[in-house]
Amino acid sequence: MSRSKNTKSGSPLNVFDILLILLLLLGAGMYYYITNVQNLSNLKKASTPAVDSLEVSTAPNLPTELPAGSSVSIDSASSLVTFNKQLGQAFIKRYPGVKYSWKTSSSLEAIQSLIAGRADVAAIARPLTSREEALGLVAVPVKTDAIALLVGRQNPFKKGLTTAQLQNIFLGKVTNWAQMGGVHLPLYVINRPPNTGTYQTFQKAILGGRDFGNGPNWITMESSGSTKVLQKLRANGISYVNYSQIKTQQSIRTLPLDETLPGSPQYPLISVLYYVYSPTSTEATKALITFATSPAGKAIAALE
Repeated sequence: MSRSKNTKSGSPLNVFDILLILLLLLGAGMYYYITNVQNLSNLKKASTPAVDSLEVSTAPNLPTELPAGSSVSIDSASSLVTFNKQLGQAFIKRYPGVKYSWKTSSSLEAIQSLIAGRADVAAIARPLTSREEALGLVAVPVKTDAIALLVGRQNPFKKGLTTAQLQNIFLGKVTNWAQMGGVHLPLYVINRPPNTGTYQTFQKAILGGRDFGNGPNWITMESSGSTKVLQKLRANGISYVNYSQIKTQQSIRTLPLDETLPGSPQYPLISVLYYVYSPTSTEATKALITFATSPAGKAIAALE
């Protein structure tokens, strides 16, 4: 009796079958990896909420709706530009029919626009003066920001400054980086315009209200905004701006003050930023002020 060569019911796997199994296993592994990475990415995004996802309806004093045709206009110091934009996006989401607009100037010009009726809100980088308070204006703190000390990326000075050294620089007593322990290099001061809140806050905090220095090594900017300041720093200049405006800039360095960098809770030079309005303002304006100080507004302030 002859026997069959294949005594088993199944045939052995060929190369094609093996490759097919390997591809199936590889595909399953890739699907598992991609799915879990995507889930992890979503969790990370959820831990840092974007403006679009902020809860905007939890403030108890906010009206449910505003009158048809409502509008709010802001005249703002440059230090509040990002906050104005992000707050406006969330405010319009809460009240879709409201017209929201803002422009950038200086703290003084913003107050003047509010008084003249050209703006509903003045966003400023300093407290109100006694004269402004006497006019009935109300200032509401909406966020804080560090005032950073800036030098150009190519500046050879690699140390920090004490408050006393910073004071001497801006009183005009220091004209060379060697006086600060740096190399022999003329020191140029790029000062902010006197009508800006940052100038006035710095003058009070660092100089105790005394006048800034002057001289051939001194430049006072004619308009607010950080871009022109950065362009003038070069290798031997020093200036100051609100930290939120420059913290992602690569062309400059921030100097430690009293061994602390801006962004640290211990940093000593802090500016409080305000929304100013009149008690006789429209319902929409008062809703914006309430919104700016609500949990949603505070979350937006914390994003910067």
